[in-house]
Amino acid sequence: MGRFRYMGPLLLGALLLSLCLASPAAAATAQASSVCLACHAAEGLADGAGRDLGPHHDLNCVGCHQGAKQVPHENLRLTSCRACHTPHTEAPTGDLHAGVNCQACHMGGEAGPHALVPQNNEASCKRCHFAGNQAGAPAAVPPPKSALCLACHTATLSLADWPSRIALFVLLLGLLGSLGFWLSGGGRGPASQALHKGHGGGGVGRALSALLLDGLLQRRLWRRSPGRWLVHALIFLPFAARTLWALLALLLSYTQPGTDLNQAMLGKNYPATALFFDLTGVMVLAGGLLAVARRLLRGGRALPGLPRPDWPAMALLVVVVLSGFVTEAARMALTGYAGAAWAFAGAVLSRLFSAGPGLQTAYAYLWYGHAICYAAFVAYLPFSRLRHILLAPLWSAIKAGGEPGQGK
Repeated sequence: MGRFRYMGPLLLGALLLSLCLASPAAAATAQASSVCLACHAAEGLADGAGRDLGPHHDLNCVGCHQGAKQVPHENLRLTSCRACHTPHTEAPTGDLHAGVNCQACHMGGEAGPHALVPQNNEASCKRCHFAGNQAGAPAAVPPPKSALCLACHTATLSLADWPSRIALFVLLLGLLGSLGFWLSGGGRGPASQALHKGHGGGGVGRALSALLLDGLLQRRLWRRSPGRWLVHALIFLPFAARTLWALLALLLSYTQPGTDLNQAMLGKNYPATALFFDLTGVMVLAGGLLAVARRLLRGGRALPGLPRPDWPAMALLVVVVLSGFVTEAARMALTGYAGAAWAFAGAVLSRLFSAGPGLQTAYAYLWYGHAICYAAFVAYLPFSRLRHILLAPLWSAIKAGGEPGQGK
């Protein structure tokens, strides 16, 4: 026990030393804030005790108010809340709020601008979301984009809206029915036959290669008909690119939400983001219209070896893209946008709208109209002739994995 004889005095001395070192810093913070209160006491901080500052009561004023040390405060500016706080994921904020000041939602109302408080409901939303507001916000608050929207937008893993819930249920039923046929029949289904065609199959490597080259890039279709490949590529590849963008943004929103890259991928007014979504949307629309034109030029006749065209599916796809552009143009007309020159299609369409209470009220209907059209397309997809968009990549991988390997 002798070696612990001096442990008590040493710990006591270390504690006293830390208190001595900490008190000047605390005293400096209090003194700096008291200097500010000499002029700003009448702005809701009269007693200087800090009780009106909420969670920031023990912070130095100049920590948030950059440039306050210079008198007069000609270059006064607020420090970004992201310097200390981690931004929300997209579920509670949505992509439209990526560039909105944190105080817009977290301000304490009548308590003044310093009493920032957490908000777990839509009470603070009503500060901006009402008919006739000057912020350019919709009068109603649409739900966050659901998991189904990840195929085209940055979105959340939620299912807050009823069109998405219904569409997902019908989609799963349709996919289960299709997969059940492919894998059924005691080994007589198409996929079962491919998997059991010889025990020396091509393996995982060939399956992944076929998934990329034949399923995603559609190599076999290119060899058969470059014209048909162009139509499929204009529709399928933009959806694939948007999905990858959305999944990366979703991953970053949970792992690195405060990074500039994540904020740029969520904010549609960033130039690269605005250009990407407008360009891919125009590509899908061009692919749909080109498919319709090719069919009409042939009088609606099916090409050799192909089924007849599925007009309801193609019409739904075109309506989904067009309604998306209209909804986005309405958003631009309401809120304005810094990347107008890059969001070229939305910028042109936005001139058709006049921002005001009427559009603020109509925006929610436009949003739900687009959501319902997309939900109808998703629900119809596994029962339509376009279901190969979902099943062809899987089929190519299964077939390649079941074929005998080469070079053995």
